[in-house]
Amino acid sequence: MTEISRSAQPLADLQAERAVLAAALLDGEGQERIIPRIATILRSGDFYDPRHALLWEVLLALHTRGEPVDVLTVVAELRARDRLNTVGGAQYVGELTDEIPTLSHCESHARIVSDLAERRRALEAYQSATQRLLSGEALPAVRVALDRSLGTTQDQQSANRVGQDVEGLLETMWARRTGQETALGTPWPPVDNLLGGGLWPGMYVLVGGTGSGKTQWAVQVAVEAARRGQVVLYLALELSRQDLAARVMGTLSGVAWSRILRGTLDDVEVAHVMEAARSAEHIPFHTECGPPFGYGAETLAARAWALKPALIVIDYLQLCAGRYGEEPRTAVGRVSYVARALARDLGAVVLVLSSTARANYADLVNDPARDPVDLVGLGKESGEIEYAADGVMVLARSAEGGRNRVLVLAKNRHGPVGRADLEWNGHTFSSTDGPREIGL
Repeated sequence: MTEISRSAQPLADLQAERAVLAAALLDGEGQERIIPRIATILRSGDFYDPRHALLWEVLLALHTRGEPVDVLTVVAELRARDRLNTVGGAQYVGELTDEIPTLSHCESHARIVSDLAERRRALEAYQSATQRLLSGEALPAVRVALDRSLGTTQDQQSANRVGQDVEGLLETMWARRTGQETALGTPWPPVDNLLGGGLWPGMYVLVGGTGSGKTQWAVQVAVEAARRGQVVLYLALELSRQDLAARVMGTLSGVAWSRILRGTLDDVEVAHVMEAARSAEHIPFHTECGPPFGYGAETLAARAWALKPALIVIDYLQLCAGRYGEEPRTAVGRVSYVARALARDLGAVVLVLSSTARANYADLVNDPARDPVDLVGLGKESGEIEYAADGVMVLARSAEGGRNRVLVLAKNRHGPVGRADLEWNGHTFSSTDGPREIGL
């Protein structure tokens, strides 16, 4: 077997994953205690296929509530969550029960899935370490990060007493209470107020249609962070380096970035741009413009660990590359996993931009009477990420028409959801009135 053919083989056994799910479905009354037996071996993150991870979460939820587990109840639960199409519809759920004739080997199948998940995590850790070494990072730092990554994998297999985690929690509490640690602020006070002070470490998804301004929104957030001395890594997978530089310069100078690109500036604007150019030399704003569909999860991890930024922007999610022969949905799920891990391990804000299907454009008009939570899941192929994210924001058009936008905070693990009005002139965002919070 050649080296190329080896790398093309994913560390996954989809048949074993389906067999595990099939066993749980066939033990509908729980007489064989299939789900509890498998749950001691597997976690949802061990499944390679995001559809299977979602199905396992649904199976666990039904079992925990004491409800029967079969094809009909699983389909009903998926439909109630508006996730049935995510797994391929009722037909795919039904076809799972054709995988195995017996339940006796369920634990063996679960161990296959778990072992391959361990191998994938180890491979990603070693690949990340390799990239960091090649980028010139010091060997001791890479060794510590590698040991921590591999150690974390082992630690996650056992349960800790909550007391073991309290010390770190109290340190965080006091650091934030005394102002030593603060959220990553945006340029707009109403948005910061809505977010509970700004973007706290975690993964956030910004959803918007074509022309909604999501790239400019992210650029302004990134420039604001860099101005405050926080390291930024901006991955632009659609823009050229010059296009991204123009947007950064436009934000720094207050001159429309399109005018900078076209060179249609007056003398005063030229002076502002030249002053901004001097400022740009000193801010920790790092950019990378990878080729579309050529920038994968492993490269993202390597770059992030090399810089250890406070803010990582992925613009945009659907252009991230998958592995050989991998479906886009699986590739998106892989990037999501890495993004969440980076947010956790680096204590960073990871802002993921997501496009949306044209069929959802009608939902991108702000409706004050609608619960913001209803807007979770509008991203194209990013529904799984949105449900796992710490925050989901949607750039919606104002119902009154015009160019103004409403930032709908549809999910917020750090506080209430709600809306904040933003003025949008086609080049830059500015704030209007305060936020409108809705619930806790």
